[in-house]
Amino acid sequence: MAETQSSNYDVLRNEKYGRYLVANKDLDSGELIFTDMPFAVGPKPGNPPLCLGCYAPIDNSLCSRCGWPICSPECETAASHLNECEVFSAANVRFQSVEDWTASSPQLDCITPLRVLLAKEKDPEKWQQGLELMETHTEARQQKPSWAVDQVNIADFLVDHCKLGNKFDKELVQRVCGILEINSVEIPSRGGFSIRAVYPRLAIAAHSCVPNIVHTILYNDYQVQVRAAVPIKSGETLHLCYTHALSPTPIRREYLLESKFFNCECARCADPTELGTHLSTLKCNKCDNGVILSTNPLDNDAPWKCTEKNCEFKTSGAAVRKMLAVVQAEADQLDVLEPNAQAIEQREAFINKYKSVFHPRHSLLLSIKQALGQLYGRVEGYNIDELPDLMLERKAEFCRLVLKTLDVIMPGESRMRGMVLYELHAPIMFMARNEFSAGVITQEKLKDRLQEPIKCLADAARILMREDPQSPEGITGQIAYQSMEQLKASLDSL
Repeated sequence: MAETQSSNYDVLRNEKYGRYLVANKDLDSGELIFTDMPFAVGPKPGNPPLCLGCYAPIDNSLCSRCGWPICSPECETAASHLNECEVFSAANVRFQSVEDWTASSPQLDCITPLRVLLAKEKDPEKWQQGLELMETHTEARQQKPSWAVDQVNIADFLVDHCKLGNKFDKELVQRVCGILEINSVEIPSRGGFSIRAVYPRLAIAAHSCVPNIVHTILYNDYQVQVRAAVPIKSGETLHLCYTHALSPTPIRREYLLESKFFNCECARCADPTELGTHLSTLKCNKCDNGVILSTNPLDNDAPWKCTEKNCEFKTSGAAVRKMLAVVQAEADQLDVLEPNAQAIEQREAFINKYKSVFHPRHSLLLSIKQALGQLYGRVEGYNIDELPDLMLERKAEFCRLVLKTLDVIMPGESRMRGMVLYELHAPIMFMARNEFSAGVITQEKLKDRLQEPIKCLADAARILMREDPQSPEGITGQIAYQSMEQLKASLDSL
């Protein structure tokens, strides 16, 4: 029997998931299933000092009343800040000035839990129906170093220093910390930084490393819109992916165990080849044809072995995870580079360096190839109208490789697919035009070849125009739509 029902889903409960969502009717790809408003929004652990109104980066600009980070008079009177402002002002607890305003600020760790507590006080019914039912994994969290840190920085700080002991006890504060750690989602903010929010209904969606739903955050009020990524049959569980979809199995499972306290055993995690995508597969250097796979991906300590019959090579799961961490750290350094010619060349060097270590579709190489698919055609020295056909083909190849992988691990209409489709249209279009200009293809053949970039743009526009219009994806969606209309018009004039 369903706990609660809506027009598109039921809330059920079982041993595996606890509460979870099930479609109660057939849903089309892209169909809106539900919207949800956050119970609370605020900074996430590791954020630098941000304005507590708009979450823009801040440099020594403080609220005139409470002395906590605020960037403007408008943000000082923002509804999200007023309640905590009263708490800090009454207790005379001010933000301690910092030397580096770009570094992580543990002082802000108390803000989101405080906002949850104040929202609980304001709307106890919404708390009881939503957040009170959420999993906190208190016993497991007590074994982690972060428990003691939260006790000092959040529980002791709010109850003792901010004099809230007459309203909330420390056990409740730690419970709220657990609710946020397990159930909140990272969201983009108007200020450009990732923050976190906890949504009563979104938090119920079960996890799978091959999700069938996607969510969009609107910047103005942080409403979440949840849609079907693929056609979903009545009775099917609605699955969200709690991790980065392109991560390899050892990294995804480690993240889920560390942050969500469960071992994922979905079909993708259980398959050494990750459903044929080879996102975790290594190359064997001891023989020519073999690849190295985990003998049991659901056991972190299981050995990894070469698939060739006559090859004896094997290594430990620990050794693989250590190697992944080292190479991931190197890949992360590439992410902070300015988008320029050097950023392209260093990524190509990375691929060359590790092509004998990883399967060409391994997560680490695929993520670099995805970045190159965006950079080619967009930076000085590699502008799209200057790229030779060889580089246009390389851009298209990388985009198609990512799309082929998404077909398996994130099927349907996701932001990532929309952005890759937009990048793919350009090299196909320019290669076709170059061939026509060189007299290699006829005008009729050109018209035929330009149908694919038109479809790429149409699909990209449909997916991305659901995003917030101020977001990078939303802006790209509008550009994709305009580009599609222009390309259609130029075709009609041929």
